[in-house]
Amino acid sequence: MIVSKIQKQPKVKTSPASKSASPEISVTRDRIRDRAFQIYESRGSEPGHATQDWLGAEIELAERQLVSR
Repeated sequence: MIVSKIQKQPKVKTSPASKSASPEISVTRDRIRDRAFQIYESRGSEPGHATQDWLGAEIELAERQLVSR
């Protein structure tokens, strides 16, 4: 099992005007990590693709959030 120590990113404050202009995407590192691990397991837990799994999870979760808005 791959375990990484990731610190949470501080939240970026935005003004009310900028919130209405562009929707905030709140895909957390915890959600990305969990989805990347699911991808890893679905490939049969084959090591060596951590970056690909992480980026795939980021893209997938961001797309889901944009579609649901």
